[in-house]
Amino acid sequence: MRRAWSIRARTALAFALTSMALTAAAIVVLNLGSQHSIAEVTELSETLPEPRLHRAPVVRPDPSSPPPTERIAIVSRVATSQWQWSVLGIGAAGVLSGGTGWLLSRRMLAPIDRITATATRISASTLHERIALEGPDDELRRVSRTIDGLLDRLEQAFESQRRFVAQASHELRTPLAVQRAAIQIGLHDGARPTEIACAREDLLEQNRRTEHLVESLLVLAEAERGLDGRTVAVDLGALADEVVAELSDTATAAGVTVTCRRASGPPGGTPTTVDCEPVLTRQLVHNLVDNAIEYNHDGGDVHVTVDGTGLRVENTGDPLPAEVVATLTEPFRRADGVTRADTGRGVGVPVARRHSGLGLSIVDAVAQAHGWCVEVAPRGGGGLVVSVGTTAR
Repeated sequence: MRRAWSIRARTALAFALTSMALTAAAIVVLNLGSQHSIAEVTELSETLPEPRLHRAPVVRPDPSSPPPTERIAIVSRVATSQWQWSVLGIGAAGVLSGGTGWLLSRRMLAPIDRITATATRISASTLHERIALEGPDDELRRVSRTIDGLLDRLEQAFESQRRFVAQASHELRTPLAVQRAAIQIGLHDGARPTEIACAREDLLEQNRRTEHLVESLLVLAEAERGLDGRTVAVDLGALADEVVAELSDTATAAGVTVTCRRASGPPGGTPTTVDCEPVLTRQLVHNLVDNAIEYNHDGGDVHVTVDGTGLRVENTGDPLPAEVVATLTEPFRRADGVTRADTGRGVGVPVARRHSGLGLSIVDAVAQAHGWCVEVAPRGGGGLVVSVGTTAR
C-alpha cells in the first residue's frame, strides 16, 4: 500500500504551490504591463511629428545615444532579464512559503501528536489518563475534550462491568454452595426419606434461584444490546392488565392487593399505545409489579397506573432512605439493609427474598433502550414509587 503524505507535508506543499501561483500571476501581469508600456513609449517617440507653432532650435543627435534598433534590442534584453528574475522570484517564494507552511503546520498540529500518543498509551488498566489539552479554545481543544468525555464514559463502563462481573460471580456462587452443601449433608449414606425430601426441596429452590438469576442476566444483556428497530405498537394498558393477572397468585400468597387502572389520556385513539419491543416491555412491567409485591408487607397495596405518558407503580412497604433509593437501579442492589417492621416473622430478622437484585436494573436498561426515562422515589409513609416515562428524552 502506498504511503500517504502527512498533513504537515501536504500543508507545506499547498503553501508553496499557492504562493508560487499567486507570485507568478502577479509577476506575469507586471512584466506584460511594463513591456507594453515601454513598447508604446518607444513607438510614440519615433512617430511623433515635430510641433509647427514654434521653431525649435535644431538639436543635433548625440553621437553617444544608441540608434532606434539598438534601443529595441535593449528593451528586449530588459524583458528577457525580467522573465529570468521572475522565475527565480517565483521559486524563492515557493521555497519560503513551503518552509513557512511546514513550520506553522508543525506548531499547529503538535496537539494532534499529543492526542495520538495519549490515545495509543491508554489501555483498560490506564483509563484514568486524560489528554487535558491546554491552550486556546479552538477545534483541537474541542476534539480533546470530546475524546476525554469518551474516555470518561469508557472508564465508567469498564468499572460498571467489573462490578457487575464480581457481583454476578458472588450471586451465582451462593446458590451453588448451598446446592453442594445440600448434596453433601442431606444426601449422606443412610439418609432417611424425610432428609432426602428436605434436600430435594433445597436443591429445587436453589436451582430455581439460579435459573431466575441467569434469565435476568440474559434479559439485562438483551436490553443493553439495543432494539435494532424491533418495535411495534403495543397497548401498555392491556399489557399491564395481563401482568397483574399473571402475578395475582403471587400477590395473594404475599398478602398484597394489586390494582391496575388507566388514567384519562388525550382524546381520540388508544391513549396507552406505545411503540416498543413487546418482550422487553413486558419484562419491564413484570419486574416493576413483581418487585412491588416482593418488597412489601402483609396487607400492603400495589397501585399500577397507566396513562398516555407512561407507567407508574406505587407500593407500600418499609421506609427507604433517599440515598438507598438512588442506588436501586444498579445491578444486585437491594433494600434489605433497612430496618423492617414486624411482619409476623420477627422484628429485625432479614426476610428471604426471591429476587437477585436485578429487577430495577433491567427496568432501567429496557427504558434506556427505548429512550424512556425512569424515576425512582421513596413513597411517603414507606414503600417506593417508580415512574417510567415513555416520552423520548
